[in-house]
Amino acid sequence: MKQLTVFFTALLFSLSSWALDLDSAKSQKLVGEKNNGYLGLIVSSNTEAAALISDINRKRRAKYQSIANKQNTQLKNIETIAGEKLTAKAKAAGQAYQDASGNWVQ
Repeated sequence: MKQLTVFFTALLFSLSSWALDLDSAKSQKLVGEKNNGYLGLIVSSNTEAAALISDINRKRRAKYQSIANKQNTQLKNIETIAGEKLTAKAKAAGQAYQDASGNWVQ
């Protein structure tokens, strides 16, 4: 029984290592940086990428709100600045991003 438990524990850890991470999703052009400071889904059929985006965007929004509160400014201002920085970084790295018109550039 103990061997079976060890086997299933090892299996769970190996499956989690196969999970999609942000770098992989970007390199596969499944996701890209939007000009509003959040990630966008490029391949709409990829549910794993969609879940990843949802989680990361939730965390980004919380961080942006924290910064906005500290700087006594609107969330939109922080999102705009973050969007500019993240799209510039994606462009330099050859990753997908949204241009000023909202079109995906790959």
